[in-house]
Amino acid sequence: MANSGLNKILALSPYIELLVRRFYRDNVALFSKFVKKGAVKSELKDFNKIISSLKDLGINNGSFVVMHSSYEAIQGTGKTPKKILEEFLNLVGESGTLAMNSARRYPEEASYNDYLTADYTNVTVTYDVHKSRVWTGALPFFMLKHPNAHISRFPINPMVAIGKHAKNMMEHNLDEDLGTACGKSSSWNYCVENDAIIVGIGIDLTHSLTMIHVAEDVMDEKWPVKNWYRERKFKIIDAEYEELKTVRERRPRWGALHFAERTLCKDLILAGILTSIEVDGVLVETIRAKELICFLNSRNVNGYPYYFVKN
Repeated sequence: MANSGLNKILALSPYIELLVRRFYRDNVALFSKFVKKGAVKSELKDFNKIISSLKDLGINNGSFVVMHSSYEAIQGTGKTPKKILEEFLNLVGESGTLAMNSARRYPEEASYNDYLTADYTNVTVTYDVHKSRVWTGALPFFMLKHPNAHISRFPINPMVAIGKHAKNMMEHNLDEDLGTACGKSSSWNYCVENDAIIVGIGIDLTHSLTMIHVAEDVMDEKWPVKNWYRERKFKIIDAEYEELKTVRERRPRWGALHFAERTLCKDLILAGILTSIEVDGVLVETIRAKELICFLNSRNVNGYPYYFVKN
């Protein structure tokens, strides 16, 4: 739902967005004619403008950055994904940390036509830390190959990171029984506790804001919406390491049918938490992780930013 005109309509009310989400689910072919997917091609030719804009937004040597970036939006600069990673790593320096979401596609899930109703009760999915297919873009794909990369062994929304915090943020991700992707021992919660800066380049950051799930996962049983999770079984492989692990995953219907994304975006802007600028047609946005979670925790007594939910 990247169309700006549609986004303005959806932001008028969370209930408008949720009604549209339900209509969209039943009429995907119709919506595909009007909703553009993927990054919009920009006029950006000079990558130094992106680096300068990030410095202006407070990112520099020593920063802890969680990056969500579209390579398609910045490939007009002529830089390869490897070179762009080098630029970002040089920006944060040896005392900083660069992290990305390296979420995976699993072939065991491909046989289900409807991901909302898929039943994985008797399915064990194999997560190979180094080989399972990345679907979050070219930059995290190449980051996984970096010799200094540390990768989470948690199979849902695993992070990849390089720098000062990279090893520590991944170390305890599997410690909890029936753990969650963004729970207390997760790499995502580690980013919040260390007040990482979340950055979006060439994407709608609110649409890709995995960090919001720290609010619900850390609350765990205190989260006000019932029946929030389902259990999933994974075989986790990392070179010589292998373990069978049962974890919990947010039921997909909550995000697909109940998440008021455009209301959240509007509220974050009004609260001064989401900062947005445009650099030669490329959207650059930032949010401080700790400020985001404090904001969500102050509002989630009824499950915000999810609506039409039973407490």
